[in-house]
Amino acid sequence: MRTPVDVAGFILSTSRRGVEQHGGEWDDIASMTISPDTPPTAARSLQWQVVVPVKDTRHGKSRLARAVGSDRADLSAAIATDTLSAALEAVGSARLVLVSSDVTLSGTWRDRGVRVVPDPGGGLNDAIRAGMRVAGSGAHVAALLGDLPALDASSLRRALEVAGLQGESFVPDADGTGTVLRCGQDFTPRFGAASASRHEADGALRLELPLPRLRTDVDDARSLSRARRLGLGAATRAVLHHRASGWIRSMQATVHRFDPETHTGSVLRDDGVELAFEASAFDSSGLRLLRIGQRLTVEVVDDLVVALHIVGVGPGQPIR
Repeated sequence: MRTPVDVAGFILSTSRRGVEQHGGEWDDIASMTISPDTPPTAARSLQWQVVVPVKDTRHGKSRLARAVGSDRADLSAAIATDTLSAALEAVGSARLVLVSSDVTLSGTWRDRGVRVVPDPGGGLNDAIRAGMRVAGSGAHVAALLGDLPALDASSLRRALEVAGLQGESFVPDADGTGTVLRCGQDFTPRFGAASASRHEADGALRLELPLPRLRTDVDDARSLSRARRLGLGAATRAVLHHRASGWIRSMQATVHRFDPETHTGSVLRDDGVELAFEASAFDSSGLRLLRIGQRLTVEVVDDLVVALHIVGVGPGQPIR
């Protein structure tokens, strides 16, 4: 049985086991699911120190290299800028720590009053630990990934409010296996592949918050497409506006597979190469059904179909 608790405007409930004690405190909770169906209640106000690690943007986003080519550095810098801008608006410059070896990015944010720490070069978790040392022993630290281009201040504030009512906690990514935000005191960061299970094993509470702008980290064309549908920050949006025509290829293709229940499937290019599409691409197309062998115009980024439509009678006249 799930026992709901009203926390910072969300309903939280145990997804496995849990016992409510001491006026809303939870004991032995494996994880939580949350629904924004109730009016806000007062959350404990904590002075979170938000630590954002950002890799040198000249070398970041390697999995986007095939899709964006030489624009990768500009896109990496834009994604970091939008993440930091949202965090700055959420908590202010005095409580924001950037850990980076990127000289240009570091200088820009230092001029805006943000504390900047050199990246020690030992990887993501080592960078977070460097930021935590600056925040100080016993500080309430929120380690935030630096690749969240759709993040807004409201989503981050909301997550920090909920985390402030817990002890150690984390917010998983959209897939549920990674981590976008780890909150607590003097914790050991365990970011990386399958980090959600490692943070949970440390005793951190999983917060399945309905905040897609926070939970959509970008490291490949698929996740970039998801972030675009949510709405990107100004910097990333500007890069895509000026450069994306070289990344997105439009072509003719033939429907190869389609599942009407999941809205997923694939198309065949005219050279026989099969390209997959997710439900989001179909749902945004305005089409109600696809049939095998049907001809479509598709938009492709890094061999992933991100949009599809039926070509109309005349040039440039898609049928929706």
